[in-house]
Amino acid sequence: MKQVYADQIMTSAEFMALRDDADVLFDKLKVQFPDNGALALFQPLSDVAVQAMQLGILEFKKGKPSAEAKALAKQSFGFQVAYIKACLDRFTQAL
Repeated sequence: MKQVYADQIMTSAEFMALRDDADVLFDKLKVQFPDNGALALFQPLSDVAVQAMQLGILEFKKGKPSAEAKALAKQSFGFQVAYIKACLDRFTQAL
């Protein structure tokens, strides 16, 4: 992850590799715990969340937002992602 973000730019190739690596790793987890229905649910819902974020931002861009609105959008989406990351950190503390 640090290497992907080292130059502060995510290329399409880096994005696709990260997506593919995430799927491979999560598939390994699902194989080890096949009876955990939440695992099977989480992965496709993650894809839905990413698609909703992409569509929301694309629609937002069509409105030719001001610099202030762009900053608000980036911060707002960033906080949603930070909330998910904080949940991950909190839930996995007890592992």
